[in-house]
Amino acid sequence: MTTQKMSFLKHIKPSVQKLETYNVKGKPLSSELIKLNQNENPFDLPEELKRELVEDFYHQPWNRYPDVFPTHLLEALSKDRNVPVESIIAANGSNELMYTIGLAIIGKGTKVLIPTPTFFLYEKIVNVMDGELIEVPMKPDLSFDVETIIRTAQKEKPALIILNSPNSPTGQSILIADVERILNETDSIIVVDEAYIEFSDKPSAATVLSKYDRLIILRTFSKAFSLAGLRIGYLLAQPAMVSELLKPKIPFTVNNFSASVAIKLLQKNDLVTERIRYIIQQRAYLYKNLSEQNGITVFRSDSNFLIFKSKNEASVLLERLLSENVLIRDVSSYPMLKGFLRVNAGTEFENNAFLTGLKKYL
Repeated sequence: MTTQKMSFLKHIKPSVQKLETYNVKGKPLSSELIKLNQNENPFDLPEELKRELVEDFYHQPWNRYPDVFPTHLLEALSKDRNVPVESIIAANGSNELMYTIGLAIIGKGTKVLIPTPTFFLYEKIVNVMDGELIEVPMKPDLSFDVETIIRTAQKEKPALIILNSPNSPTGQSILIADVERILNETDSIIVVDEAYIEFSDKPSAATVLSKYDRLIILRTFSKAFSLAGLRIGYLLAQPAMVSELLKPKIPFTVNNFSASVAIKLLQKNDLVTERIRYIIQQRAYLYKNLSEQNGITVFRSDSNFLIFKSKNEASVLLERLLSENVLIRDVSSYPMLKGFLRVNAGTEFENNAFLTGLKKYL
């Protein structure tokens, strides 16, 4: 019976069978849980604003498809980002856009270069699409090894280079001058995933977008804009690139409600900016407290999170903090990060709960 049930596997791609299903370990969400494990914004939208948005959506037709291209959102992004509408694709999160890029570029044996450690999804996409992954380790200080990236790209000639900046899970950024070096000294398409750019004092790669038709920039509303639950992201590229990437993209993936909320938040710059400033302050607070602890190694970050290592086993410390209802992330399985944990900056109360729990077990 088992053999009969599993006979379908011969039709599943071997590259897919080798993958593991993505999952986030932890406790079910509750009011007692201090959740600092997914780099989320600790602030939900103000209740009054949520009521306004829901009331507005109540009066919209739910039986009609959204626009194939979310026109009003694209226009709002065009105004906010100061780029033509034709340079933007919106989607159900920037992860969907990364898959779309993969569909457009990666086939069997296509070479894709990524610095490591970095966001797990890039490797997964390359493997699902039967591409060939080329990994370039970060420097010992976890900064981008630009010289080796260029040298390896010139030798291997990858179709695609993916740069996560600020990088998850390390928090380091790549300088725009270095992005330009890679563009100028290779002929690869370059994706710069800027999911956390709002928390960085480094300029966005969008500042040089008009100069390079091989540059693609990914952005999200999940982090700085508090919309992780609504799944909305966008892509910036020159119009000719956008035209090609739209061809394999699944239509209708931006629902009307998410688009409406994103548009409204683009008009709430003061609210978003205030929250970003608070999170950056709390990141500095966490860094100061962690760096003052004996036996703790912590790296500076341009993002809304920090990685750190203690003398205790990462898995043991993770479980002990979880017993205190504090949930952080074990990133020790990433290359170069053995023993490391990641914590995102929450509210002052949440951060103090984490620090108090941590000190009990050091």
